[in-house]
Amino acid sequence: MRRATAALFLPILFFTAGCSKTEKLQDLAQVNIQSIPRANAKVNLCTDPSYDQKQYIKTLIILDHSGSNTSNFLLAADGSGAPALVNGTPVISAQYGTDPTGQLRYGNPQTPGTLLNYLSTLPPNNPTDPTRFFSVINFSDSDDTYPANASGFTSDIADFYNHIQQDATAGGTGPNDNGATNYMAALKSAYDIINNDVQAADRCAKLTLGSASPGAWCPAPGVEVSSTYIIIFMSDGAPIMQISGLGLLNGQVVVTGPINLTYQPTDQILGEVATIMALTSNTKYVTSINLFTIYYYAQGNIDKTGQQLLATMAKAGNGVAYNALSGTNLNYAQFQPPAKRVSFQLADIFVTNSSVIWAPDGYLHPDANMDGVADDIGTPPQPPAGISGLVASELGSNPNLGACSGVNKTNGSFAASDPDGLNDCEKILLGDNTGVGNPDSNGDLIPDWLEFINGVPFQAGTAPAINTPLQDGYTIYQKIKASLPVNVPLQQLHNAVPVTYQTNLISSDNVHDCYQITVQNLPILGDGNTIRVDVLEKSDLLKNKFLYRVAHKAIAPGAVEVDFDDWTSAAEQALKTWQLWN
Repeated sequence: MRRATAALFLPILFFTAGCSKTEKLQDLAQVNIQSIPRANAKVNLCTDPSYDQKQYIKTLIILDHSGSNTSNFLLAADGSGAPALVNGTPVISAQYGTDPTGQLRYGNPQTPGTLLNYLSTLPPNNPTDPTRFFSVINFSDSDDTYPANASGFTSDIADFYNHIQQDATAGGTGPNDNGATNYMAALKSAYDIINNDVQAADRCAKLTLGSASPGAWCPAPGVEVSSTYIIIFMSDGAPIMQISGLGLLNGQVVVTGPINLTYQPTDQILGEVATIMALTSNTKYVTSINLFTIYYYAQGNIDKTGQQLLATMAKAGNGVAYNALSGTNLNYAQFQPPAKRVSFQLADIFVTNSSVIWAPDGYLHPDANMDGVADDIGTPPQPPAGISGLVASELGSNPNLGACSGVNKTNGSFAASDPDGLNDCEKILLGDNTGVGNPDSNGDLIPDWLEFINGVPFQAGTAPAINTPLQDGYTIYQKIKASLPVNVPLQQLHNAVPVTYQTNLISSDNVHDCYQITVQNLPILGDGNTIRVDVLEKSDLLKNKFLYRVAHKAIAPGAVEVDFDDWTSAAEQALKTWQLWN
């Protein structure tokens, strides 16, 4: 059960400041702040329902094919990975082989949980909407990958199963195992596979939505889908690349000098793991990366150096380290992630009167067409078709509409990728190209339009509105939230009356939270006022993503309250009260 809270927002309190001198106002349609009529709004809403997140699960299997799988040294009791000497002679034998038949690494289709059984029991992917992908790296002295050239993952489960089956029997009775234990080659290929896959996801998302798939690497062009990457790294010992001081005499391994083992440096190996994990910074296409390690060994013949290294790699890779005795079976299902439930929380809500505007003179003025320019202050130049009066005022009388040549236009209106109040052309003209299709370009959870009409920079990369530029003790955010002028110090306002919010959590369950939000003291000028509601929802799983809804509803002449029901309400849907961006 999700924890219920009594209230989400605290009312913002403002103190009045006296003034010993008053001046006669000019005879304009200006309204002293203390004489403005006020109205209330009630917003009943539930957060969007939780759901199991669609995710691509991509499993990368890394298998050790060094020669010690088939025939290995009796190891020294100190666990260093060095060969033990019996009567001055090392002992190498098939009895110390860690996985001579491949039973541990591959299993068979009939043994539950083993790799071949797991793959054989998976249902095939939907070709147009695959969700499970696989890749494998075999390593010894060097490595090879499937799909080839570390090009990524395959969604063809049957084909991947056939490849793994061939790997498992390449030597007739078991896998083809020979050579050293080159961790670095395997890890570098793992990085290349995941990085190439992330780049392919980015190219796919930038294609036209609904266009034909260019290949299996892009089943859904134009759609951003994040992937969960599971790495399963199996090895039977430390990354020993060479052993000096040993030779062959009449087919017998003998000591020819001091025995020295050449290991790949641990810091380099862990550095490569860190490089792989750094790919999680691309939160748009990477949900998570988890590196699981399996150290496997013959009974009584343990390489503690390799075992410890694999455990450290798993810890650095946000995974779990396992130990497996030769001849046992692994359960590959244990490495698969559970379904991830996306639940939404109410991040913030803004309720404003779109039909009034704070002008530079420090007074509220009517704005009947809701374009951000007061109706009764001069005559602004006629803006070009599709551009609001405030945008035209900001840019001068002749904005360069050539910059908007790539923006669709219908019936004189430019397309708007989000419903915050600025269309795509206006954002481009205002220097916010990277914010097209984003209602909160600078990521401060205040919609761009609310910042723009208050004279606050909103473009991507600009400072969030949490500062106090007027040094009056209140942030820009607080003033926008309370419908007070951003560019006038609070001390200069007479009887400042902020808009206040009372948020009550009505119910909470595993699906959503439902609220009743009472908003008081909305300023009203004349008739024909339209109240606007901006709602932002966030989810911990979606990280830097959010849902955004905006609603508009006229308040009846003489009325003192306007009510908004949830976006699922049939009445609100009929009125087209709410618009959604996600």
